[in-house]
Parts: sequence; C-alpha cells; structure tokens
Amino acid sequence: MKRLKKRYLISVIVIVFVCIVLFFMSALVKNWLVKNSESLVGRKLDIGELHFNYAKVSVQAKDVVLYEANKVDSFFSFRELYIDFSPWKLLGREYSLSEIRLDQPHVQIIQNDEQFNFDDMLQSEDSTVVAEPDSTGKSLKFSIYNIKLTGGKLAYTDVLMNNRLDFNNLNLELPLIAWNNKQSDVGATFTIGERGRVELKALVDNQKNTYQIDVKTTDVSITPVTGYLKDYMDVESMDGLLTSAIQISGDMNDVINIDVTGGGKVTGFRAKDGRSQEIFSASEVRAGIAGINLKTFHFGFSRIEADNPHLQVVIDKDMTNLERFLLPYFRNDSIAEATADSTSEAVETTYAIDTLRINNGEISIADNTLNRPFIYSVNDLDMAMAGLTESAGRIPITFSAKLNNRGTIDGTTVLNMLEPMNVEFDGKLKRLDLVSFSPYSEYYIASPITQGWFNYDLQLRMNPTSLTNQNKIKVEELEFGKRTKDTTSIIKAPVRLALYVMKDVNDIIDIDMPVSGNPSEPQFKLGKLIWKTFANLMVKTAASPFKAMAGLAGTDPESMERLRFELAQDSLNQVQKSKLVMLATILKKKTELVVQMTQHTDVNAEKEKLAVKLAEEDFRAAQGATIPENAGSAFEAFVRQRVPALDSLGMEKSCQQFVASSRVDNRLAALLEQRNQQIRDFLITGQGLPESSVHVSTADLKNLPEELRIPEYKIEVSLK
Repeated sequence: MKRLKKRYLISVIVIVFVCIVLFFMSALVKNWLVKNSESLVGRKLDIGELHFNYAKVSVQAKDVVLYEANKVDSFFSFRELYIDFSPWKLLGREYSLSEIRLDQPHVQIIQNDEQFNFDDMLQSEDSTVVAEPDSTGKSLKFSIYNIKLTGGKLAYTDVLMNNRLDFNNLNLELPLIAWNNKQSDVGATFTIGERGRVELKALVDNQKNTYQIDVKTTDVSITPVTGYLKDYMDVESMDGLLTSAIQISGDMNDVINIDVTGGGKVTGFRAKDGRSQEIFSASEVRAGIAGINLKTFHFGFSRIEADNPHLQVVIDKDMTNLERFLLPYFRNDSIAEATADSTSEAVETTYAIDTLRINNGEISIADNTLNRPFIYSVNDLDMAMAGLTESAGRIPITFSAKLNNRGTIDGTTVLNMLEPMNVEFDGKLKRLDLVSFSPYSEYYIASPITQGWFNYDLQLRMNPTSLTNQNKIKVEELEFGKRTKDTTSIIKAPVRLALYVMKDVNDIIDIDMPVSGNPSEPQFKLGKLIWKTFANLMVKTAASPFKAMAGLAGTDPESMERLRFELAQDSLNQVQKSKLVMLATILKKKTELVVQMTQHTDVNAEKEKLAVKLAEEDFRAAQGATIPENAGSAFEAFVRQRVPALDSLGMEKSCQQFVASSRVDNRLAALLEQRNQQIRDFLITGQGLPESSVHVSTADLKNLPEELRIPEYKIEVSLK
C-alpha cells in the first residue's frame, strides 16, 4: 500500500512538474528568444507576450518588435501572431495548420542603391552551408488553412531617389495552401497614400502551373513614380490618381510569358519639368488594354483617350522646353546605342491602338526667341486616330481646333507606317487673326500687323519620289503699322510691299501657290520649299507691282512701269497725261504707297537736239519779226554761214559747233528740272495727291549705264 501511494506520489509530482514546466514554457521560450535574438538573427528582438495553448495546440505572440541594426528603430513588428496546429493529421504523415493569423504587421524597408536594411540578416554568398537533399524520395505533405493578414503596413524608402512609399491597411486572405491542392485563391487589399486603395485576387492552377491575378486600384497617387522617371525625363513632379482594373495571366513554367488585359484611367494628371513649370496636364486619361504580352513584346490597346489635355510649349533660343524635358532620355539612348551588343537577338516590338482620341485639348505656345514674347493658344482641340499599328498602310486622322479663340482649323490626314513618305493631308484654316502674329512681323520685317484675317486651304500628296502641294491663301483687310526700330528684319524679300500691292479693290489678297518637288533629293525640305516659293512670289510682285495692281486702273501693267518722252520735249502730251491719271488713280486707292519717278535720258542726244533749238532761236532773233517763207532753207544758210562743213557734219553737230556749250548745258539742266516739276504739278496739284506720295527726281546721268540712256521716267512704288 505504501509502495502504491509512493508510486502515485511520484506520478503526481512528475505531472505537477510537467504542468509547471508547460505553464512557464511560454515565458521561458520568450526570454530565451529575446536574450539570444542577436545570435539567432543578428538583431535585437522584443516580445510582449508569448502563449502556448496546449489544448488547441496553438501559439500566440503579441507586441513583437524586431529592431534595425541600430537597436533603436523598428524593422518589423506586429500586434499579434496566432498559429493553430492540427496534430491529428500527423497520423497520415501530413503537416497541417488550421489557421495562421497575423494582425497589424509593420515592415520598414530601406534601400540605398543596391543595399537594403536587411542585408545583414541574409546568408552570405560565400557560406559553406549546403542543404542536404531529400533522400527519402517522398514528397512532403502539407496543408495550411485560413491564412489571414489584417491591418498591415509596409513602408518602403529609396534613399537614392529620395522617395517613400507607404502601403497601409494591408489585408490578405488565403483559404488554403496544400501539397495536393488543384488551385489556390488569394485575396489582398491595402491602401496607398491618403486615398489610394488596391484590391488583389489571385488564382493559381497548380496542375496547369498557370496563374491569374486581378488587380483593382482606386485613386492611387502616381506621385511616387516621379523619382524613377528622372533618368529618362527632366521631371520635377508628376501627379494624378490611378483607377484601374487589370488582369494578369501567366505561366509558371515560362515566367516571361505574361499577358495583361483590362483598362484604367488617371484623373487630375499634371507634370512639371525641372524648372518647376507645368508642361502637361489632363483632367482624365483613359486606356483600354486589349492585350500586352511581355514575351512577344506586343502592346495592344483598344483605346487611348485624353480629356482636356494641355501641353505647354516654350521656345527658347537654345532649345524648347520639350527638348529639355526629354534630354535625359536621348542622352541615355545614345549611350545605350554605343554600348549595345550587336550580337544579341532583339525581339521585334509590335503595337496596336484601335482608337486614339483627344477631347477639348489645348496647346499653349510661348516663343521667347523674338524681340518680344509671342503668346498663343490652340484650344478646343479634337483629334481622332484609328487603326495605328507598326504595319498599317493607312492610318486616318481627323482634327479640328480654334486658334486663339478667333480662327479655326480642321482637316484630315492619312499616314503610312510601312512607308512614312506616303502622306495625304487636307486642311482648312479660317479667319486667323493676324494681329496676334505681330511679334513675328516686327522681328522679320520690322512692321507690326494692325489688322488682317488669314484663310488657307492646303492639300498635300507625297510619296518617296513625288510631292504636289496646293496652297490657296486668302488674306482679308491686311494692314501694317508704322515701321519699328527692330534691327532683326532678316527677311530680304519685300513681303510688306508685295502683300500691300496684291490687294484688290475689296481689300483682299488671293494667292494660289502650287509647290512640287522630289522628296528623294538630299536637300529636300517641304517647309523650306514652300517658303522659297512664297519668297519668290513676294520678290516678283514687289519687282513688278503694277502687274498686281492692274485691275485698279484697268490698264496694261507693263505700260505703267515707264513714262517715255521725246528728246528735248518740254511739255506733257496727252498720252503721258493719261498714263499719269491712271497712276494717280492707283495711288488714291493705295494710300500707303509712294511713287518714285526717276528721269533717265541720253545726255549727248539731248544736247544735240537742244543745240539745234538754240540755233533756231538765234536764227529767229537775227531775222527779227520777219520770217522768210523759205525758213528751212534760210536756217540752213544761217548755219552754213557759221559752219561751212554743214553737209559733212550734219545739222546737230554743226549747231553744237557754233552754239556755246555752256548755253546747251544750262538749257539741259533747266529742261530736266522743268519735266520733273511738270509731273509734280500734274500729280499733286492736278490730281490731288499728297506731296508725301510723289517723289520725282533725275538719275545720275553722268554715270548712267548705256542701257538706261533712254528718254523716259522709270516708275517704282514703295511703302511709306
């Protein structure tokens, strides 16, 4: 009996001891883990509570903190971890957990270039520890049920990019992971930033080794992406809220074979360049993804659409803000080309955009290269493109816009991706207010535009070897102001004069300017070709202004360029007066014109005629009041008496011999001035033209070229 009692006593003592050990096991394990944490994981560890539930075969840990290497800042922490073990499945040689629950885990990840704040806890690359292979030949049986993560937080800091991402309210649900499970479902949600929300659902097919991930985002800020774009763009900030529904499908046996479908939108998009100037914004940008495959490098979009996009274009003397914005990209691209491995096989990129639209867009232009800034806006811009692919033969584009809220532009164009030189373009520009372009007219021709409306019909057909371009221009009520003091007027073509004289009676300028060329020529440039054609037209018009103004007076334009007269003529005849009347008619209608009439003549021929006239005057003076009936014979006798060699010299030369040269010179000077004054009086007094509109003068007759020694006035016009 005593032995039996002793045996019971020992059993009770053992049971009590085991119970005591089990009771204090949680505290013992907790203290041991805390004390030896640095030798175990290389970091300081704090555990608030640790409990073993032997009835449920579960473990619960609370308020656990794993510190950074500095032993002050938290690297990883959680409020509670609960693990419930299913021991009965061990009988079937299966490891099973009925529940894993992690509440409020917080992780702080810091990256500095290629280093992370957890590198010291990882096994070094030169470690000699080698995992022993499983020699049993049996697969591991396991199952984990009800995996839950609630209230999680992940803070990621990129020191090099000075960027921080906060993932808050992270929740994850995974009903089952098992060794024989045909498929696994995973669901996760978390918030990013102040408003952003992300929902993830994943389905993994363990038999087919495929997966599908559904990603939904709501109002996720894209601002944190800015830092990673600075290698490609001169960007200071990029803001907007992303809302999307994306489906990602893949093959676990072919990790690069990933398909992406779905769509999304960014609202309130804004981008500022490195100078803190807004370069692009849009109230909303939408995209529908028809299919993106990372293995085949195919990028397919059902639509890309932007509402109220605004592009700011600033033209500085060194470069535009767009060139400066993309400068890092082109710099990196040139480096990549220089270091590229020419032996590697490149995957050809294919793309497709079914529809590309711009709704109510605006382009703001600021040109700082002139003598004063040019500020302009292309607004209410609508554009639609269909069927864009890398192999499309015809891509139709339609567009329309307002020009500074005054004029309109609309048109269509067709592009060819297989042959970029195949282009069709038809456009109409209506009622463009030219006053807005005064900074350009002041810079190039030193005159402001005070009034004018520009209309333009353009048609272009181009292929690799041929170009035809029809340009029909109509300018209404064009007026220039007084010449400015700008010294940068680099256009030598007399544009202002040509445009002025081209006006018809209704104050309209009509220009039909066809252009043709061969794009295959090395020096071919369409803009340069059009400008050269226009400049030639201006030069020809200014050189022959009366051709453009012939309709104003109903006369032959060539006859208005000269006013001929006879040698020694000292008064205007009726033909000359009629021509001057027509000239006055034009000047009355073109009040900004100044006429310059320059007298040319053959001085020697004039002197010969004047010498005869002076000899006749001497003859009449010698005869007194009595003039014989045979005056001609008497005059010849009068000259022969003074110059016996009359018959051999001729009348003009003979008269020059006995009439003093000083008298001839004086008479010629008086005659030249008399002609000038008669024309002035006729135009100013007789026709009522202002003196400022009429300039009459005599050319430098002493140095006059032979071809200009003709008795006439050369008539030219210019602007006041």
